Amino acid sequence: MVQDSLGVLLGFFVAVTLQVLLFDHIHLFGFSCPSVYLFFIISYRFDRSQFFLILLGFLLGFVLDIMQNSSGANTIATLLISFIRPWVIRFSFGIIPDSNSLLSMKSRMGNQALYIGLMILIHQFVLQSVAYFDVTHSTLILRNTLVNTALTFILLLATLNLTKKKN
Repeated sequence: MVQDSLGVLLGFFVAVTLQVLLFDHIHLFGFSCPSVYLFFIISYRFDRSQFFLILLGFLLGFVLDIMQNSSGANTIATLLISFIRPWVIRFSFGIIPDSNSLLSMKSRMGNQALYIGLMILIHQFVLQSVAYFDVTHSTLILRNTLVNTALTFILLLATLNLTKKKN
């Protein structure tokens, strides 16, 4: 139990560190920045406490807002996807998966891609909407949402395939 909690905290700090020190400095097309810290929330074990995930999602967003000076946009977006994650899992997989983690699942790659894609799309749309917070910037919000979703999706799917446990 303690070892699992330490692993979760280590994953939290790795996600924040990688995002702040490495991926925040990647600007594809001059504006797109991948949100690889979402891998922490997406790959969080399904059998763990939902409350703990929501708390970690809040802390993850809060720390990123402080580091990126983004005035609460990350906190709102990560808190929302941490909260709606069980519904996205049920929608993507049809039922609650019998596996403990996305990394050890034997389900179809399409279901996993749908789950990852929905989580990223919802996060990016909320993040961009809160960051710009103006209807006149709707094309900018949609452009940034789609490009950031595509870039993050490619990176997270590649990371998932690299770290997936072979059975």
